[in-house]
Amino acid sequence: MISAPSKKTWDPSCLSRDSIRRSSGQPVTPSMFSLARPLEPAILANIARNLRISKSVQLAGFVILLYDHALTFDDEVERIWKHRLSGASLLFLLNRYISPLRSIVAITAFHYPHWTGAACSNFVQFLGASSVSVSSLCGLLMILRVYALYHRSNILLVLLLSVWTAQLVSSAVGISTAGVLQLPPGPMFVGCILTATSKWLAVNWAGPLLLDGAIFFLTLWRTREYLRSSDKIPLLHILVRDGTLYFLVIFLVNLSNAFLYFFAPDNLKSVASSLTVMLTSTMVSRLVLNLRSAPSAGVNLVNSAALPRPNTSIVFSTMATITIGNMGEEVETSMEPKPASIGYSDSSRAHLEP
Repeated sequence: MISAPSKKTWDPSCLSRDSIRRSSGQPVTPSMFSLARPLEPAILANIARNLRISKSVQLAGFVILLYDHALTFDDEVERIWKHRLSGASLLFLLNRYISPLRSIVAITAFHYPHWTGAACSNFVQFLGASSVSVSSLCGLLMILRVYALYHRSNILLVLLLSVWTAQLVSSAVGISTAGVLQLPPGPMFVGCILTATSKWLAVNWAGPLLLDGAIFFLTLWRTREYLRSSDKIPLLHILVRDGTLYFLVIFLVNLSNAFLYFFAPDNLKSVASSLTVMLTSTMVSRLVLNLRSAPSAGVNLVNSAALPRPNTSIVFSTMATITIGNMGEEVETSMEPKPASIGYSDSSRAHLEP
């Protein structure tokens, strides 16, 4: 027979921590709660409320993602599908469509009552891996943007790819430590949800902050002379405007994730992780399409005679790069030769296309 449960006060944080394990070390299953003391109504109400918050945030991010897809689908057809497919445009399409497909599966897991046990444990690993994949794709697209903006500097490319690789490895390690959010039995408590079980998960938010911060700084540094000039260049305005908006949104979302990890209840630590992935995907898609649409919108991308000539730094003398807007292709702006500089490849006129 089963002995009577202890009268020790039950700790609700145990629902999402590694402290509750089978003797074999396997994740806790809802059936284990059958041996536990019945939970107090206030605790159950709190768990149900936090579960609703998690599901609502997930749905809100998905609605934003689908709404943006609907708004920009015409631009996608005109600017991407009707042009030759390149390596960079393939990255764009992967980012564009992996994120919503991933979100559909995640929302299903959030609401499907029979997605439990081993299936749920395997799924949260997929959920974590897919979030790292989408974030990495977005990071590569942003690196291409800066790489083209700096006339395809090989030194800069190596440095940024090193930061990107470090972010990828640290995020993969961090997400591998995540586990399943343990819920009490009952029809109200349905969901296969990833949650933090280790401090390593915090690096999943710190890595993107470093890479995005470096990209934002490099964009401002490259355009600083022209921002001070009275002759405003529309292309540079788009680069700075979109880059600033992207950085602020993603920085605030990742910062919110970090605060949630350290200060939120255990069952809300990862509440905004899926939202971060969807917002990052949406913002990067917007960056691509906004710059790609610049010529058709009447933006005078370049007039080399009107370009101010700063005393320091290399100017946009041979070409201004529309970067990701043209998927890495260059827009010729002048017939003048580009000044030589250490770190710039001889193939600077070559496309990024494979």
